[in-house]
Parts: sequence; structure tokens; C-alpha cells
Amino acid sequence: MPFLQYITLGVKKAECRIATDYIKNFKIGRNLILFSNFESVLCKIIYLNFYDSFEDMLDNEGVNRMVPFVKDTVEALKVYNSFPGSERVKSLGCCAIGVSPLKSKLKFTI
Repeated sequence: MPFLQYITLGVKKAECRIATDYIKNFKIGRNLILFSNFESVLCKIIYLNFYDSFEDMLDNEGVNRMVPFVKDTVEALKVYNSFPGSERVKSLGCCAIGVSPLKSKLKFTI
């Protein structure tokens, strides 16, 4: 899935993570490196919004800001629920991490 490409282009405005203690320690203004398949994007964290569920997050953040390559909330939920460990959202909640791309190391962009 082209998550890093959309972040680099500024189309995807936020990244979702399960709200573990590690994520809860993130700070606005700090840098964050996102990796996928030997590619990376360095971003600045511009906000942290915590939610009880993926549905709440998508309703508040907007599908297009989180998963710009799907057509609706149903498809976005399929994407999030397909990730390993996604069932932990029921007990831990999730976080929309607002990102601003600084530098990317991508093989290609869409």
C-alpha cells in the first residue's frame, strides 16, 4: 500500500497507531521516521489525537486524511483491521499522529 508515497506528497496527513505506552510518549514537534519495505520518510509530529476505535478516528480525522486511496470508511476499516495486532484497538484505542514530511527515501512516488 502506498502510505509513504501519500505522506511524502502531503496527501496523507496522519498515520494511525495502536495507543501503546510507546506511542503515548510521543511529543508534538519531535521527528518520526516511518518505514516500509526498505523505504522511509522522516516527518515532524504536528499533533497527536487519541481515540477509542478506528471508527471514531476516521469520523473525526476524515478518511481522505488517513487513507486517501480508498473510497469510504468501510474500505478504510478493512485496511486498518488487516494489520497484524489491530485487534488491540479494542483494549488500547488508537492514535492519529499528524505528520508533516521533511525528507523521504523512496524508490518511487505515485
